[in-house]
Amino acid sequence: MPEVLGAFAPRRQNRKEEVECVTDVRAEIVTLGGAIVLALCILLSAVAFGVSQLPDVTGLQRAILVILAIASWVYFFDSVTERLRLVDHAVEFTAILSRRRHVPLAELDAMLLVYQGFNLEKGIESLEFRRHGAKPDVVALGPCWQRHKLEAFLHSVEEALQEPHLFEEIR
Repeated sequence: MPEVLGAFAPRRQNRKEEVECVTDVRAEIVTLGGAIVLALCILLSAVAFGVSQLPDVTGLQRAILVILAIASWVYFFDSVTERLRLVDHAVEFTAILSRRRHVPLAELDAMLLVYQGFNLEKGIESLEFRRHGAKPDVVALGPCWQRHKLEAFLHSVEEALQEPHLFEEIR
């Protein structure tokens, strides 16, 4: 009867994983934060509709619930439409209802991704743009971002900052 003397697996080569160059990232609905905000929007809408059918509810109570439901849908819509891009040697942040930010790479000292926890003043995650001789510009990101896509985008910005020919073309 044959015997097994040893079982060996072929060795894997230790390859450094290539990080994909991402120049355009968007917030998505299919995230944990997006699912939570969507659930809150649906819940507030259902409560507003249910309360509007009750005869004992005053007009002010109905108005408050409708305003909360509409505001939650507007916040969800704005956070889903957020977008970061590398365009014309600059980092650009856009969203439907938020202020557009355009930061040239030549002015950029550092770009930091900061996890804020559930800090409602500064968002769940924020990007901090540090420029030469100016106050840091902070962009609060909504809850619909996938962290690995943000990190890949920051890696792409880092690669763009390290290329010296980029700055020669700008100046």
